Amino acid sequence: MSDRTPAAGDADRIDQEARQLLAEGSVGDAPLRRSATVRRALPVFAPGGGLHSWFVPVTVGDRLAAVLQLLPDRTLMRFSSFQRRPGELAGCPAAADWLDTGRIRTRAEAQRRGNETAGEPFLTYDRTPDRIVWSVPLTRADGEVRHIYVAGEAVYAPPPGGTIG
Repeated sequence: MSDRTPAAGDADRIDQEARQLLAEGSVGDAPLRRSATVRRALPVFAPGGGLHSWFVPVTVGDRLAAVLQLLPDRTLMRFSSFQRRPGELAGCPAAADWLDTGRIRTRAEAQRRGNETAGEPFLTYDRTPDRIVWSVPLTRADGEVRHIYVAGEAVYAPPPGGTIG
């Protein structure tokens, strides 16, 4: 198992915990609980490569209504809703902006230089664990890699190390 391959069954346990938290009312409101789909948990890797947490999308139709972030031991780290009011989806991003790795890679490729090839996107965070981003490695022919971050519709190069904010 590599640093980017969690153990088999880990995502299943996280999915089960997220569904339970939503069903019992620990997170979300009644309209969300009635209409939401808890999607497959996705691993979030620390900048050093090890598993940090799990990102669990909660969708309503084609919208990302909320996310849960759970630690590997299934402890709820945070719940965040994109809904402005219960049952309202107007402010929620398109789920594909966060879940379609082809779309995410295409967005990162807009930053690609002529001699770079885009690799597989993976979830990580920008400086603090509550700032989840997709990292897309762009590899030059000589093997040098730089990363581009994608967070919904935002695409940017990671800030220099040691910065805050």
